[in-house]
Amino acid sequence: MRRGAISLRGFEQKFEADPDPWQTWDSRYEAIKRASLSRAIGPRRSGRGLEIAAGNGSNTPMIAGKTRRLIATEGAPAGADLVRKAVYGMPRVGVVLHDVADRLPAHAFDLIVISELLYYLGPKPFEMLAREVSRTLQPGGRLVLLHHVENFPDRARLADGVHRDFTTLLQCPLIKQRQIKARRWRAESWDRSLG
Repeated sequence: MRRGAISLRGFEQKFEADPDPWQTWDSRYEAIKRASLSRAIGPRRSGRGLEIAAGNGSNTPMIAGKTRRLIATEGAPAGADLVRKAVYGMPRVGVVLHDVADRLPAHAFDLIVISELLYYLGPKPFEMLAREVSRTLQPGGRLVLLHHVENFPDRARLADGVHRDFTTLLQCPLIKQRQIKARRWRAESWDRSLG
């Protein structure tokens, strides 16, 4: 892993110090990204959804509205508590404390959303997550990624090619559906082939 990459403990410390360290709930910039994430997910309502590394839960209610059931994972305990608060009163949403270096907490998803996570992962967790997404994304299911394309100091890998690098590792056939580009970030979606 690249020197200076933020660890899971580093995220825990951020959430303990500030429940919204990146102003994901209130900033106009984050609202635009969330709307683009919603467009990349698309209008259809999926059955079982998975949000990996939900952070403080600022995207979780929107994603939950696009699924019949949603599991939101977060590796930092303080972050998982924030996600639980964000979805309080939403009975179809489960929040699971989960390290992305481990197997995913279920085996079949129609929608998997990964936002602003992949560039923090070293080689082993990156490859493990690709294997797990390949294993759990159902035929016809949708994978949605949203990540910055500009590099920043606490990353573990280059930001610009992170979607390409991740989808190249997937062991399931994907059909590109949508790409939404902004100057600093990109949202993309793929459907797993039915064949």
